[in-house]
Amino acid sequence: MRAAALAIACLAAPFPAAATGLACTFTQLCSPMTDCQTHPGLPFSFDLISGALALVTPDGIAFATPLSHVEPPASALLFDTLPDMTLLLTLSETGQAAMTQHEFGPGGQITPVSYFGTCEPAS
Repeated sequence: MRAAALAIACLAAPFPAAATGLACTFTQLCSPMTDCQTHPGLPFSFDLISGALALVTPDGIAFATPLSHVEPPASALLFDTLPDMTLLLTLSETGQAAMTQHEFGPGGQITPVSYFGTCEPAS
């Protein structure tokens, strides 16, 4: 888990040139539509682009905005992914990760999905 603590320390400060991003695996997903489900491992990759952590999707690149009130070595990052969606990725010093997706739907409906798992430095 020392490698995960290093990755999280990197998130809290400007990325060093050697940083490569994060590889996350989420093993539990929870949603009001499906309750909680265990998965063998849903992968998410967060890349380092121009010194900032980013999520690359078919719709484009969403850069992370660190939330300043979270003290290192923990980290919380907000990704503005689409016009009607955001992601919040929260990381502990041990590599534990929680990611919450909020999507606005028709009629003002908000559909949240929470993912739980771990993140480590990408190889």
